Amino acid sequence: MSLLNNGLSGLQASQYAMNVVSQNIANLNTQGYSRQDALMVARNGGGFGTLNAGDGVEVTQLRRINDSYLTASLWRANTKSGYDSQYSTMISQMEAVFGSDELSISNGLDSFFSALSAASSAPQSIAPRQQVLATAEALANRFKQLSGNMDVQEKQLDEQADATLVDINTQAQSIATLNQTIIEVKAKGGNTSALEDQRDELVLALSKQVTVKTTQQDDGSLTITLSGGQPLVMGSRSATLSRAGDDITLKFVNETFSLNNIGGSLGANRDYKLGELASLRSDLNAQAQSLADQFNTQLAAGFDLNGNPGTPLFSYDPTNPAGSLALDPAITPEALAFTGDDGTGNPVGGIGDNSNLLVMVEMKTGLYDDYSKLLGDLAVRSGQAQSLATASESLQLDALNKRNSVSGVNQDEEAAKLMQYIQSYQANAKVISAADEIFSTLMGMF
Repeated sequence: MSLLNNGLSGLQASQYAMNVVSQNIANLNTQGYSRQDALMVARNGGGFGTLNAGDGVEVTQLRRINDSYLTASLWRANTKSGYDSQYSTMISQMEAVFGSDELSISNGLDSFFSALSAASSAPQSIAPRQQVLATAEALANRFKQLSGNMDVQEKQLDEQADATLVDINTQAQSIATLNQTIIEVKAKGGNTSALEDQRDELVLALSKQVTVKTTQQDDGSLTITLSGGQPLVMGSRSATLSRAGDDITLKFVNETFSLNNIGGSLGANRDYKLGELASLRSDLNAQAQSLADQFNTQLAAGFDLNGNPGTPLFSYDPTNPAGSLALDPAITPEALAFTGDDGTGNPVGGIGDNSNLLVMVEMKTGLYDDYSKLLGDLAVRSGQAQSLATASESLQLDALNKRNSVSGVNQDEEAAKLMQYIQSYQANAKVISAADEIFSTLMGMF
């Protein structure tokens, strides 16, 4: 009966292995699928002493082909790519806004100072003065529109952060649920490969949003913590992340943690908002305030068409200069103080004097240089962010290819295995046929 048993065990093992290969081939294009392999061992027979060759073969394990180091490397690369991509997207949007012809402060300054220069040839005329007020108002509107665009992006960042937190909480809960299922299936000796693939894909998506650290437990579950060690998933329990303003907290059971150095797209969102965007807003406010203060101060040093001391051209809210910059409500074309002071507190000459106006015309260089520097620095930082995003995306793709080279399904390799197991199945069928023929011959002798 040993010959028959050996052949039967070979048939069963080959059939099982072919089922595994067919599963691999069926999931050739399944994202995140880890190929499986049937591990076979020879059964050691105990009968007929040393002359017993053995009792055939058996499949002892269905092995999931996965390299934990390569998988962890992919998660780390995904976190870096998520951070750099989000940061680059946000800063590129703002660079485009600041550099657009419609909103460029440089273009607004050109128009404003062109009107001032034109007025210097006929400072007593009303029409050039009206043009100065019109271009000054247009320049103030550019500041307000840029500030408004930053408000819009800040709201967009908050909305993205809230949506990301919902995703993170959902993914963490799904991983915790899979942990519990894997523990139960593994305890019963079942195959957890598909469940582990699903869990790894969830961790991959999670790693793009925050930095994660993972630890494989003996019961099959995966413990996930954030960069600061805060627990996100432990066994069948998951944490909940929430936001209050710019503060992000994590609550796990009855403990609450404040999160810093978050990483991923959520970290980039926060870092950009508190860093780059806040710095841009501060610089723009400083330039709006400087523009208003310089012109208001210079106008106060001159005299208008009626010989009265100059009044302010611009008004603004000190808490938000760029967003509130506007023409002073009291200013009129006649009130523009183009006439200079003779040093004794009186007008230099008649209404045709333009000495104070000429001083204002000379202010262009400083104001223009300030905005050019802001725009140039923004372009440099945007370029650096785009370069980092491109590089990290390349590293992420390389890490994905390395993982797939181990875990992914190779069509040619699986086809070769299928042929091998078909031949093994046929050979074992012949062994069974031979055993049957021998048994029939023996029975015929009686």
